[in-house]
Amino acid sequence: MADFIQTKTKGDEYEIVPAKEYPKSYKKTTEVAQKEQEDNARPKIKNKLPDVSKYDTIFIGSPIWWSEYPMVVRTFLDGVNLNNKNVVPFTTHEGSGLGNTTETLKKQYTRAKVLKGFSVSGSDAADARSDVNSWLNGLGY
Repeated sequence: MADFIQTKTKGDEYEIVPAKEYPKSYKKTTEVAQKEQEDNARPKIKNKLPDVSKYDTIFIGSPIWWSEYPMVVRTFLDGVNLNNKNVVPFTTHEGSGLGNTTETLKKQYTRAKVLKGFSVSGSDAADARSDVNSWLNGLGY
């Protein structure tokens, strides 16, 4: 979905990559992810954080795990200042929709304008280009 958004908006992309890779096995990944949530962990990010000061709008995309951002996304959110920006969540999920992303962003960035987010089932994401474009059109892109 990030690529669909980038194509439509012509924006820059930054991929949040954990310094320590998640396991290849889905089951083991869910176990690590759940433990990170229980510990309110902030896993390190592999790459240097981007300078977001030059942007007016930031799209934050990720999967949703148990209605939450993965904790590595929370590491990113803790490391950048999105106040006074338009912040737009988009997610893949298997039943949680946007989860609590909107609330998380509003609580962390009280001076940001959190715009209407978009979510799609992970299994449908590859075929969601027209839905993503319709959502972006509604946001004025």
